[in-house]
Amino acid sequence: MNRGFSLYLDAVRLGAALMVVASHLAYARYTNGQFQWVRDLNIGSDAVVIFFVLSGFVIAHTTYRKDRPAQDYATARLARLYSVVLPAIILTVCLDTLGARLFPDVYAAHWYNGDQRISQIVTALTFMSQGWGGDIRLGTNGPFWSVAYEAWYYAAFGVAVYCQARTRTLLLAVIALIAGPRILLLAPCWLIGVGLQRLMRSSAYDAIERPVALALCLLPVALYGTAQAVGLPHILTELTTQLLGGKYPNALFGFSDEFIWNFLLGCLVALHFMGAAQLLESAGQRATGLEPVIRWGAGATFSIYLFHNPLLSFLHALPVYNAANPVHWAALAVTTLGACLLLAEVSERRLLAWKALILRLLSGFTRQPA
Repeated sequence: MNRGFSLYLDAVRLGAALMVVASHLAYARYTNGQFQWVRDLNIGSDAVVIFFVLSGFVIAHTTYRKDRPAQDYATARLARLYSVVLPAIILTVCLDTLGARLFPDVYAAHWYNGDQRISQIVTALTFMSQGWGGDIRLGTNGPFWSVAYEAWYYAAFGVAVYCQARTRTLLLAVIALIAGPRILLLAPCWLIGVGLQRLMRSSAYDAIERPVALALCLLPVALYGTAQAVGLPHILTELTTQLLGGKYPNALFGFSDEFIWNFLLGCLVALHFMGAAQLLESAGQRATGLEPVIRWGAGATFSIYLFHNPLLSFLHALPVYNAANPVHWAALAVTTLGACLLLAEVSERRLLAWKALILRLLSGFTRQPA
């Protein structure tokens, strides 16, 4: 992976995180319905698909390139998850508990119910919130759903890479049974990223010429814009509803209800990345003045993703907030992002410390008795 493409992926990652924040800010309770068109486009869900493709690609790249042992892989993945998951759970529970006491009318939805708090925390810690028909939401932290997907994709990929023959088949079957159909429906989006990484190591990729690379880079963007313009995601959802005998996909599949569109979008993202990588090959080691800013921002994307919604919910509940006032929108957005960046300093920006902690815990579990 050359420097130019690596930087581009970081920019995409940061952009996708901000797309999710923008999608949630567009709710009427925050901005008085002025940005309903953002909700209608459902760009937050599309951003998650970008994250899945990116994740599959990057995890495959780092795993195969470094030829790391299984323990290193497990340590890296667990540290990556829990460095943000644990602080996110603490932040969500604290803000929701305080918010429910101070602003009971605002925090009236069923997922703020204190009686469900233990089950919310346990399923969040074990990534079981989206298993077999369930949707156990961690209070105001709606975006947490995708972390449950991501964790099981990490586990399955680790088994596929490090286990042999019958053991691999058996463990993959067990993971599939535990994860459940919702998580499996979006697994192809993550695997597209893995497939892209393998393809980009082949001679076929090396043979791509610049005009083709340019087409691969630009055409998916044009197709995505066209698909949104004609309402293709909604058309595919209606088609799925008909195939299910009139049952709305969301009732059966939750956040995987647009799985057909998500797969098509994943393919478009992969084609775009392939073209961009080839075009940026010539950038090589060229530096850009924006690189420090992009790298720094990308280093907080997981924190932005998992911290922003509880913060938005609490801050907008303050009596002084007026959803019809643009100044309040801007203050809400800036304050929330600023808090996310500060929290990143004790979460994912301390990844080495988290890895050391996870490694000590794993060593304790695997140490043989004397």
